[in-house]
Amino acid sequence: MIRLAKPEDFDFIDSIALSSYPNNYYEGSDSFRSKVIGYPEGCFVCEIESKIVGYIISFPYLLWEHYPINEIYKPIENADCHYIHDLCVDKEYRKRGYGLQLVDSVLRIKSNPKVLMSVLDSSKFWEKIGFQSQKTVDYYGAGSCYMIRC
Repeated sequence: MIRLAKPEDFDFIDSIALSSYPNNYYEGSDSFRSKVIGYPEGCFVCEIESKIVGYIISFPYLLWEHYPINEIYKPIENADCHYIHDLCVDKEYRKRGYGLQLVDSVLRIKSNPKVLMSVLDSSKFWEKIGFQSQKTVDYYGAGSCYMIRC
């Protein structure tokens, strides 16, 4: 089941991120909390049998800009896109469609275009659901690119 993230989900979100990402990609729990509290309508979790197995964090932002890792969220005036900041599914639950379900929840949000930074060679996943690579960005390491879906 996909549902909006709640404050009681913070520890699960944090745990999934810690076990999934290399240290230099991990966001501190304060960063996750600020995004879920700051824009709750763009943050979802996947819950299977009372266990949080994945999450997606998104919010309004500025087109052609990438949101830094581990930044405390602050609403942006004059936002002109919807930024998918993080998608993560627990390793034990991948390849079951949960990531696509989480993305679909964000794609239903009315604001367009949807944008993201593809990291850790995930661009093929995003291309399958209509995102197009626009530019590479060294800030996030090799294989990182800015992607848009209109």
